[in-house]
Amino acid sequence: MRYLVLAATLLLIGSSEADAAKVALRIDQGILNGDTEDDIQVFKNIPYVAAPTGDLRWRAPQPVPNWTGARDATEFGPVCPQNQRPSQFIPKLPYAEDCLSLNVWSPNTTSTAKLPVMVWIYGGAFVTGGSAIPLYDGTDLAKRGVVIVSFNYRLGELGFLAHPALASEHTSDEATGNFGLLDQIAALKWVQKNIAAFGGDPNNVTIFGESAGGMSVNDLMASPMARGLFTKAISESGLGFNEIPSLEKAQQASADWGTAMGVTGSDAAALAKLRALKIDDILKHRAMDKTEVGSTPFLDGKVLADQVSLLFAKGEIAKVPYIAGSNSNEASLAQAIGDDPVKDLDKFGDALPKVRAVYEAGGKLTDEEFGRQVFGDALFTAPAQTLAGFVDKNGEPARVYHFAYIADHFRGQVPGVNHGGEIPFVFGFRGLGFFANFTSDADRKTATQMGDYWVNFAKTGDPNGAGLPAWPAFSNTARETLLVDDDATKAVADFRRGQVQIMTGVWAKRVGLPAP
Repeated sequence: MRYLVLAATLLLIGSSEADAAKVALRIDQGILNGDTEDDIQVFKNIPYVAAPTGDLRWRAPQPVPNWTGARDATEFGPVCPQNQRPSQFIPKLPYAEDCLSLNVWSPNTTSTAKLPVMVWIYGGAFVTGGSAIPLYDGTDLAKRGVVIVSFNYRLGELGFLAHPALASEHTSDEATGNFGLLDQIAALKWVQKNIAAFGGDPNNVTIFGESAGGMSVNDLMASPMARGLFTKAISESGLGFNEIPSLEKAQQASADWGTAMGVTGSDAAALAKLRALKIDDILKHRAMDKTEVGSTPFLDGKVLADQVSLLFAKGEIAKVPYIAGSNSNEASLAQAIGDDPVKDLDKFGDALPKVRAVYEAGGKLTDEEFGRQVFGDALFTAPAQTLAGFVDKNGEPARVYHFAYIADHFRGQVPGVNHGGEIPFVFGFRGLGFFANFTSDADRKTATQMGDYWVNFAKTGDPNGAGLPAWPAFSNTARETLLVDDDATKAVADFRRGQVQIMTGVWAKRVGLPAP
């Protein structure tokens, strides 16, 4: 009997402690039951729009219905449908078409706290990714006094479809097709409406993202539909010179995809057949190894009216402080998108010796290293500097970084920091799981710096702060880049200037881009 009483007492104590960790909060749609994790209040799987299923598949986001009672918000929701590529850092996650949810980490849910808000947009070439990936745990950033938000958005053909049949139910004034970007805009509108309940300030919102998420940041900077929804922006490895497909190309690609799925025509009957397709069948016809027209953003005239680089050049962008940057081994991405950096060198033709001379000013390079550097400069380093220059020309402060710090555990094993390699240093190492055990004091120091820079920027628009190496603004007259490498974190003037000039010149001719 004494053992039974003791067991019951322990059970009650455990239950009380668990209940104490729970936290309830009311938003417009109803009550949320969240959790407390490491002194941070966390709410997961909050629907920010209606489920895009049935007749709402391939529709712009619709209002989420209210719910009765308290909604459990302690577990992540499913990611959006995708063909997953699990890795040692990204586990396989459950997916479902009902996926448009978001998550909030807050150190103080007092409605008058007015904390800065940081909204994360994940990458994955617009065909993979999700907010439940452990690397995106917002706890460590939230501990610095900000509210972190992450969300899911539709991917692939479910997120970006310009099929002619869609026109059968929309007016010419509606934005259609770029559903993934419309989801992002809807999530930002949700933040404006609800984030005060979590202690956040809707007038101080920073968007930040990596790869396709960084591209999305640039797209939102350029989209008139996103004006006023954020006050600062960080684009991590967000390209910038990439050509966005025209509406005509997107429509043709979408029609071809529909035909491959056994659906022809452009009337309501064709649209009904598209909406009747099974998710698994859609995923079987999705390209996994490279990004293609038909599953990425396109120029629809509403969300995106022109090439993003040209809109930056013309100053037709949000007037907000801006950070852009790249990593030292972005070419790690090449195979995944079907590129061969060495073969791509042939595109320089007769100019190749002159280009190589610039790259070998500091010493001879192998073809592999030469191609690797050209790939990174062309797709990431040069666009980051160029777009930042346009932001500066538009009258807003801009900053540029280049992340080259290789974690101690991998030093000597890799040629540089892979695409996405800065993410654990921004969010902190708790998302690394077992591999967090291998981080060194130097790794943790660099992570502290990166997190502090990002949060300081979110708070004030200036990443600088006590104890941090100075990060000057980037301008067309003072081209300062914050270089984070194994030796130190320091500002470098005219970082890779010769290489950047070559790559900017190549893209300028291609899309009519003026010099910043």
